[in-house]
Amino acid sequence: MIPELLAVAAGGAIGAALRYLTGFAALHLFGPSRIFTGTLIVNILGCLLAGFISGWFILTGPEMSKWSLFLLTGILGSYTTFSTFALDTLLLARNNLKKTTLYLFLHILVAVSAFLLGTFLYHVITDGGLL
Repeated sequence: MIPELLAVAAGGAIGAALRYLTGFAALHLFGPSRIFTGTLIVNILGCLLAGFISGWFILTGPEMSKWSLFLLTGILGSYTTFSTFALDTLLLARNNLKKTTLYLFLHILVAVSAFLLGTFLYHVITDGGLL
């Protein structure tokens, strides 16, 4: 139990730092935005990486469980920000239904598609075939 907990904690620290840096970079690249560009980038990239890594674990099996805890639960669990997504959606909905609809569409459709693309890319790169 302790090694697994340490794997999640170490990954969580890395993911949180990466989340902060991504938001910081988005702010400087795109400026302040009412559509929360940093959160959108984090969720799409995080879903792409989660799909790719999940594809890897499907083929490698249970012996990779500590790596799964470190990468998926730790790093990507703290990097992706669906709790922030929920708050941002509520804040947008108060003022602009059109932007709220666009925000929801981009996060849900594009992020889920990015997850599928990540899984597909893993299989293409490793010649593993499709799921």
